Amino acid sequence: MEWRRFIDSDNPVAAALLAKMGYNKREKREMRFAYLRMVLRLRNKLDDARLALIMSVADLYFNPDKEEDDVIIRELKRENEEGGAVIMELMPAWKRWGYEEGIEEGMEKGMEKGMEKGMEKGMEKANQLIVRKLLGKGFSPEEVAETIDLSLDEVRRLAKT
Repeated sequence: MEWRRFIDSDNPVAAALLAKMGYNKREKREMRFAYLRMVLRLRNKLDDARLALIMSVADLYFNPDKEEDDVIIRELKRENEEGGAVIMELMPAWKRWGYEEGIEEGMEKGMEKGMEKGMEKGMEKANQLIVRKLLGKGFSPEEVAETIDLSLDEVRRLAKT
């Protein structure tokens, strides 16, 4: 069935199934935009749980694209700031992406920090081993400092630990 016949409907089932109706690739974005506007209209007639259910069903058929939906949401927010926020709250795919991005970002930062600390400790241990070996071979602290490009104080500190 042609999707445009249903965009003015207040039927929640029509909204949920809009993505399965007849449209081509060129119309996909336009249809997605019209669908989200339809959801905004329905929010005055349905509770959040029913709206979320409709959006979950629709997302199964839409195969939402994060970048494309991001552009659409920004346009919706320009038209209606509150409406854009409502859509973000109800859209399961956006919640999932936000959650995944948050976890990924946190893991990346944690790994970076862990790697930095690990590298610092590794360098410290390596320098300590080199300082001890060179001092054990009879090099003076001054010669060790010059050879491995450390300050004399750093060589003395590493020799003590």
